[in-house]
Amino acid sequence: MNSLDSGPEKHFDEVTALLYLERQLELDQAREFAEHLVSCNACSTLLRALEKESIWLREALSTDAESIPARVIAAPERTNAHWGWIAAFGLCAAGGYTLWNGFIGPAMSGASEAGFGQDSVLMTLFFSGAFWRGWDAMRSLTEFLAMATLGALAIWLLRKQWKRFTAIAFVMGAMICTLAMPQSAAAADIERGNPSYTLPAGQEVKTDLIVWATRARIDGDVDGDLIVWSQNVTVNGHIKGDILGAAQELRVNGPVDGNVRAWVQTLTINNSVAKNVLAMTGVTYEDERATIGGTLTVLAGTMEVSGHVTGDLLALVGDLTVNGSLGRDALVRGGQFTVGPNAQIAGKTRYIGDHQPDISPSAKLGSPVEITYKKRGPDYSRWDYYWHQIMLWGASFIFGLVLLFAVPAFFASAENSANRFGPAIGFGALFLFATPIVAAIVCATIVGLGVGIAALLLYLICLYASQVFIASWLGHKIINAGVGFGPAIGRLALGLAILRVLRMLPYVGWLVTLVMIMWGLGALVLALHRAMRPQAVPA
Repeated sequence: MNSLDSGPEKHFDEVTALLYLERQLELDQAREFAEHLVSCNACSTLLRALEKESIWLREALSTDAESIPARVIAAPERTNAHWGWIAAFGLCAAGGYTLWNGFIGPAMSGASEAGFGQDSVLMTLFFSGAFWRGWDAMRSLTEFLAMATLGALAIWLLRKQWKRFTAIAFVMGAMICTLAMPQSAAAADIERGNPSYTLPAGQEVKTDLIVWATRARIDGDVDGDLIVWSQNVTVNGHIKGDILGAAQELRVNGPVDGNVRAWVQTLTINNSVAKNVLAMTGVTYEDERATIGGTLTVLAGTMEVSGHVTGDLLALVGDLTVNGSLGRDALVRGGQFTVGPNAQIAGKTRYIGDHQPDISPSAKLGSPVEITYKKRGPDYSRWDYYWHQIMLWGASFIFGLVLLFAVPAFFASAENSANRFGPAIGFGALFLFATPIVAAIVCATIVGLGVGIAALLLYLICLYASQVFIASWLGHKIINAGVGFGPAIGRLALGLAILRVLRMLPYVGWLVTLVMIMWGLGALVLALHRAMRPQAVPA
């Protein structure tokens, strides 16, 4: 028998104690060990400790694995398409038909009458079919790649949420329908200047002409549209379509049968434009020999109208001088407004600004100039200003109630996300400025105008909803009493009232609004991220 002797006392080692527990000692040795335990506390303590360890080890080795809940391992049930999807598709189709016939169709008809009549708005963004020969196959391939990339990205993002095949089938069906839509074909003559490009006089381009050059000079004729990107552009020939230009300086010396749409630093019109002129410029000048058959719409720093405009004049300018003739009305918003002695305005003239207009006594006006002085900032002396603020508070409160009762869990999540002030402000600033840029890029690509417009509409809704979450968070910090819808409604109303008062403050109201939007938008983004993140199933 193994044992350890320590002085006059005799103690047994761990191996002997383990053999005793397992009943593997001989009878004499077991009897001796038992008699020793009666008088030795040390060996008794060792035996109890070893006995506990043996029990724990035996239980660990003999315990069965914990069963997995049946709801986790159960195979998903295969069901037919839910009636909710069918009803939703029908409502979407009816809503889209109503939206198109009630709003988009009439708006596009009005735009066509105003000179924006193209095959589609997307084609207008692409400068009315500015494609070269052989582009059809390349465009179809690009469309397919863009839609395939968008579809793969959507499926990857929603793979954790969309468990039903019907949802994915619905989205993929919409993409297939988009790809199956007929596309218009067009061709154009593309010229790249190295560094300049000149279309000689007497030469005629039978289709659209697209020019990229440092300097461009068009002395010949163009049967279609002229689309040009250049620092300096001079058009002396006859353009039978539209002129669409992005340049530092654009001079139109020849006749144009269509429209002129320009984004330039300096625009000069010295000849006739049969339809409309739409320009965003630093300086705009219409010579006395020039005529515009439609509407003149300009956003400019300085503008002078000395020729004839058959339609209306719509101007947002810093300094405007009218010394020509206008066949219809004039609406001017800006700084200085001067009506020269040779001016003739057949319709009404409205001026909205902060300076007294300078009107020559020799000018011939169809009616006296209607002057509205623009006061900077809100007018706190008028009672309707406060009534307007109350109405705005009521609208935001009703919107917040809809969110609170429709998605209470998400509402609470967004309110809690507002506690993370730093991340919320950071993500809010990012999405505040990046979202409209990305949406504008999507609108101008082949992916489709609908995706970009839908993103912008959702973006505007999120901007408006940002105040609701911050107001609820603010009300919760002030009156943290009770749970349920009743206290939540009270906190929402109080928070919205406080934010409305802060936004009415002079000089700092805009800053409060900006911080509120970024903060609330960031809280909304964090709540969406938390909702889309896959949750671990508890054992």
